[in-house]
Amino acid sequence: MIWFSISCIPPKSTHQASQRILKRKDGSQFIGKFATSKGKRAQDDLMSLLRPHTPPKPLEGALAVTIIWNYPWRKSEPKKNRVHGSLPCDTRPDCDNLAKGFLDIMGRLGYFFDDAQVAELNFSKNWSEHPGISVEIRKKGRVIPQNGDKDQLKNHPTGSTPTQSPTPSSHEEDVNKKDQLDERDNITNIPRGEDEQG
Repeated sequence: MIWFSISCIPPKSTHQASQRILKRKDGSQFIGKFATSKGKRAQDDLMSLLRPHTPPKPLEGALAVTIIWNYPWRKSEPKKNRVHGSLPCDTRPDCDNLAKGFLDIMGRLGYFFDDAQVAELNFSKNWSEHPGISVEIRKKGRVIPQNGDKDQLKNHPTGSTPTQSPTPSSHEEDVNKKDQLDERDNITNIPRGEDEQG
């Protein structure tokens, strides 16, 4: 497991902020990265903040990543809110854009081979007394199968098996079959009306 916390003012620019519609010499347009944008500066800042925490070798397998993104309190924040220590941030940028850019940078620095390895992602952004970025990366454990196959569970860390619904007794099965037969007989033995008799 990797855990670290960086005391900083997290950037508000995302990886999308560095993308621009640019023109080629022939006049055709394309989406590219603008080298002098705020997004590019934010990426460079995050790279320099994350580099000291890079693991000696990239992590392998499925990973669970938790990122806590704490902005400093707004100047306009009432004192009654500051008493709580932190509050959820409901303003831009969006969590998904921040997370995407952050994971891309971690991938480039060698935290893992590919950000597709992230099987579970928890990202929260807050206003806080203690601005900064906290990160936890851990190996994702095995998923408990839903079919109750005990052979698949014998190496599961919890050692528990899912509960199974009880199987009906032979008496209950006989009663159910008898009810089904009676129902079928009632449908097939309907007396014919007088107008249908010939």
